Amino acid sequence: MKGLSDNISSVNGRMEALEADREKAISESRGIIRSTKRIIHSIHLSEPYEDLLRATEEDMRRLAESIDPRIASSGPVQDAMAELAEASLFHSIMTEGMLPSHSSLGISPQAWVLGLADCLGEMRRALLDMLMEGDTERAGALFSEMEEICGEIMLFDVPDAILPIRRKQDVARGLMEKTRTDLANAVVMARVTSERMR
Repeated sequence: MKGLSDNISSVNGRMEALEADREKAISESRGIIRSTKRIIHSIHLSEPYEDLLRATEEDMRRLAESIDPRIASSGPVQDAMAELAEASLFHSIMTEGMLPSHSSLGISPQAWVLGLADCLGEMRRALLDMLMEGDTERAGALFSEMEEICGEIMLFDVPDAILPIRRKQDVARGLMEKTRTDLANAVVMARVTSERMR
């Protein structure tokens, strides 16, 4: 049949290219996720991480630009984007107070929102560290930022096919209530201790 062989060959070539992009996406996404975990760990320990963060952001941009858009919007790449968003946004919250946009990070809007939601867990961990150090003032300021972020996250009301945020919203509600209780108890204990020392 005329044209069959050429068309099949063309389609096979395209499928092979997509498969290669998929394998690249899976492999490089894993590397990016591993790096983001090291970054977040280093932030909590006050260890140097800025160079790794910049390198990981650049790796993400390169990956997204080098593969087919359909592969870039797939699970592994979007997972890596969300993890990078969490690390980058947590860094900004703890050091700058100014959040980078999804476009400046080279990630999707959905990954940015999911990463922001996950930041609440890291912020809680940082807040608990502050309470353990007796720094209720800094912990209170960080909790105010958590409330602001949580409030914005709760406003999203879209189908899961567009933004799978509902489960993270439920997690955020519970996390905020636990953190509020921890902070309130620490503030009360600090006041009681202060009064006893008078």
